[in-house]
Amino acid sequence: MDRFPRGFIRRRAPSRDTLTEGLLPFGADEVAPAAVTVSAFVARINGALRGAVPDAWVRGEVGDWKVWSSGHAYFSLKDDAACLNAMMWADDVARLPFRVESGMELLARGRPDVYARSGKLSFVVSELQPVGLGALQLAFEQLKARLSAEGLFDLSRKRALPQLPRRIGVVTSRSGAAVRDILKVLSSRFPNAHVTIYPVAVQGAGAAAEVAHAVEAFSRTRCVDVVIVARGGGSKEDLHAFNDERVVRAVARSAVPTISAVGHEIDITLTDLAADVRAATPSQAAELVVARREELDGLLSRRSRELLDRMVIRLSGARTELMSLSGSRGLGELPSRVRSAHVASTTARRDLLAGMRNLPAVFNERLMKADHELRSWPARASLGFQQSRLEQEFRALTDRMAARLASAREKAGLSSGQLGALDPLRVLARGYAVTFRDTDPRPVTDAASVAVDDLLRIRLAHGELRARVVSTTPEPVPGLDGANDEMTKARSERPE
Repeated sequence: MDRFPRGFIRRRAPSRDTLTEGLLPFGADEVAPAAVTVSAFVARINGALRGAVPDAWVRGEVGDWKVWSSGHAYFSLKDDAACLNAMMWADDVARLPFRVESGMELLARGRPDVYARSGKLSFVVSELQPVGLGALQLAFEQLKARLSAEGLFDLSRKRALPQLPRRIGVVTSRSGAAVRDILKVLSSRFPNAHVTIYPVAVQGAGAAAEVAHAVEAFSRTRCVDVVIVARGGGSKEDLHAFNDERVVRAVARSAVPTISAVGHEIDITLTDLAADVRAATPSQAAELVVARREELDGLLSRRSRELLDRMVIRLSGARTELMSLSGSRGLGELPSRVRSAHVASTTARRDLLAGMRNLPAVFNERLMKADHELRSWPARASLGFQQSRLEQEFRALTDRMAARLASAREKAGLSSGQLGALDPLRVLARGYAVTFRDTDPRPVTDAASVAVDDLLRIRLAHGELRARVVSTTPEPVPGLDGANDEMTKARSERPE
């Protein structure tokens, strides 16, 4: 079934009657010219192109190759004199075994077609092939260059095979000749080896996915010591699965050393380049994995003879050295040295026994000391706490004493102020005086208590005065005039 670009309308070539349907007459006596719609005319062009130009191969250089999100590819084919717009459906693009790049010279198979919506002529391509190089070979070279740039084929990544693996994994077809050759070699060389076969398809559409999954399974489980990826001979198309990027990456990142034995000796696949070791055939891969039993026996025999020869040489040298030492002066003194060492050892033995007899007493003394230290431990353990508590109480006491002293100083200052206010000397300093009888320490506070001619001492702020009473004037008490006169009279009558 022919495919058309999105928006194309597929129509049958219209008949002459269909083309004249719906025409309007110009007049009763006029004949209207024949006209068709644009869609019908484009359909007529496409029909004519398909009939005149069937599928054809066109050779040209690819220009402006672009793949849209829908998967369709749009590009141009050109040479020195012409350019042809081309497109390719997504299904056909997905089937391409190689990567198309601008500037490549290709053979394109397709047919011309006019896109109805834009009216542009394009070349609808269904198949592309490189010029001078097969599609598979081109895809091989492109993938090889890309993976090599990533370092997947570097020799520094290659690992050595285990010398004598006991568990061997084989990824190959269950019914192929490769598995039979491998098992035959392994059974003859090392019958005790444990072989695990992971059956896969080695050619066809799903072969690459199965091989990659098998290699990843061995790498993930680590159930084998080495993995052989094998397939018998075949054409390049038959070996295409081992040039698939998935298989190559699975072999390159395998955690287990790998051997690639694909095809014949002249066949080289990308899996061969990514594996740690390449074998020309599956049988050679088995030979590389294990050595022959005869070879192992021969190796053990040679090593045994070498060891025996070395021991004989060492013994002979030791015997010669002993003979030379037997006549030396130091060896002659050996008996006396042995006797001296015997005496020293006997003394040391006696001292050791004596020391061992004293061990119970020493241990008892240490035990008692430990018991004493254990009993005094709580007091020592609480010493720090008590010291801290004592320091806290000392600080609290100091604070209280300081507060008491401050309060006492404050009270003393207050009392001092009060005493100062009551100090008579301060009163005297303002011009007052204190009067005493000459023989009486009590101050005179009433004029009636002294008589004329009494000697007085007058205390001033600075110094004293002595005086004699010339007269007195008592202060009368209100309401007591008669009593005052009596008191005055009595004083005047008092003898001197």
